[in-house]
Amino acid sequence: MNGNVWLRGSERAMRPTSFALALAWVLLQGSQAAAQAGEPRQQAEARARALLAHGQGAQAIPLLKAEIERDPASKSLRLLLARAYLDDSNDFWALRTVAAATELHPEDCNLQLWLAWIQIRQGALDQARTLLEGACSHWQPEKARRALLLAMLEQQAGSQAEAQTRLDEARGADLVYPEDRAAISQLQDKLESGYLPPFSGRLDLGLGWAANARAGSPTEPTDAGKGESSPVAQTAVWLRLLMPGRAWLRPSLEAEARALGYSAAAGRDFSYLMLGVRPGVLLGRGSRRALLAYHYESLLLAGGDQYQGGPLWFYDSHRGELELEVFSGLTVFGGVGKRNFREMGRNRLEADGGMGGGFELGSRSRLLGALSGSLYDAANNAYDLRGASLLVAAEVRLPRRWSMRAGFLGSYDLYPRWNGYLNTAVRERQDRLLKLSATAFIPPFHDQLKLGITYEFSTRDSNVQLFAYTDHRLLAKLIWTFTADPWLPAAVSPSDHVAIDYGLHSGELAERVQDLLRQDEAVQRSSSCRE
Repeated sequence: MNGNVWLRGSERAMRPTSFALALAWVLLQGSQAAAQAGEPRQQAEARARALLAHGQGAQAIPLLKAEIERDPASKSLRLLLARAYLDDSNDFWALRTVAAATELHPEDCNLQLWLAWIQIRQGALDQARTLLEGACSHWQPEKARRALLLAMLEQQAGSQAEAQTRLDEARGADLVYPEDRAAISQLQDKLESGYLPPFSGRLDLGLGWAANARAGSPTEPTDAGKGESSPVAQTAVWLRLLMPGRAWLRPSLEAEARALGYSAAAGRDFSYLMLGVRPGVLLGRGSRRALLAYHYESLLLAGGDQYQGGPLWFYDSHRGELELEVFSGLTVFGGVGKRNFREMGRNRLEADGGMGGGFELGSRSRLLGALSGSLYDAANNAYDLRGASLLVAAEVRLPRRWSMRAGFLGSYDLYPRWNGYLNTAVRERQDRLLKLSATAFIPPFHDQLKLGITYEFSTRDSNVQLFAYTDHRLLAKLIWTFTADPWLPAAVSPSDHVAIDYGLHSGELAERVQDLLRQDEAVQRSSSCRE
């Protein structure tokens, strides 16, 4: 009997231990099942995000719908599905998807903002305004998004001043979502005519062949030969930093470097590097403004002269310059200053000016043009100059994102007091330059990057044969334009964040007439003593 009692007591003592082991086994199996269930969900969501990143929203829709059936309360899955519908131009089902998520999570501010964005996209501005006026906005990125959406709404409604006020509110936030950070700058470009980003730049690279390396030289030719051909590489970098905001007066700083290099022995000495900096102040806002600036340039020439071997600093210049934008598309420009050459007889006081602008010719073409004139008063009277030039460029956008560009430059330079200089019998030297160019750009693989092939023909006729030349150039070109705003709020992206595609993009930086004058190499080499 005592043994039976002991056995029953022993069974009672073991039951808690067995139960604990069984419970641990059940929990272990449950956690493994949960991990197995979660892993496919994570993989499916990652695959859906990848499809959306590659513009394949239609393929992501069935995948996301299946995952939502397994996890109906997931906000990120429903927003991904809404994004897929929007990418597939199905705004109706995108709106229904976000509305369903809002019913499950009525206090979620971001879902309400998504609803408002879709309604703005559909043009339902009154409904969007009602949502945004009552939307919660406690977290900084959500407050910024609310202000940004209100700016978009007002811009679409035609209230530009109110849109700018709301956009300034979004810009003043401490934190924003990444896509909202980009949209602030992109919307500013739409609101402000002739908007200048706080930081912008352009990189031009060219690699090819030149029939006449001497045609690009700033030095005096020593004979009337035809010049030697050479492989050629050219680079131009231009940067501008502008104080942000819409104040009436803003400091500005521009920097530039331009290099031209020949690899053939006969042309190597004609290679050069030009460096420039232009601090100034920008007065005014929008399409009516003026830039007052000091411009310094210096040129390093690869070849030497009769006194010293190269490389050597060939000249430096100090100029005051003015650019006046009378209205959008038209600019009046001018400058005065002194240019000091290594050959002191060529030192000169110079003044130049002109006007030009850019104009859209329909939806697929754009025209840029500038007419300018120059006056030089040199230490050696033979280098006194009166000159004029016309520069025109037209670009046409073709189907399948191909484009073509054509350029024309014509200039006339008169040296009224040449008086037989350089042992010539000419009293007044006259130079006439003609340059024609054509470029074909391939479809870009990035909005701010262009690749193309350029052919250039230039010829200068002079009554002093020493200065006449003809040149052909074939170049493969890469052009990269870029903008940035370092003063925008910092971006924050939660792990489950789903980005809105606002349909705003930072494309190629719109070219201005100032860019055209700066980039065209023939402007620099149109006269042997112009630069």
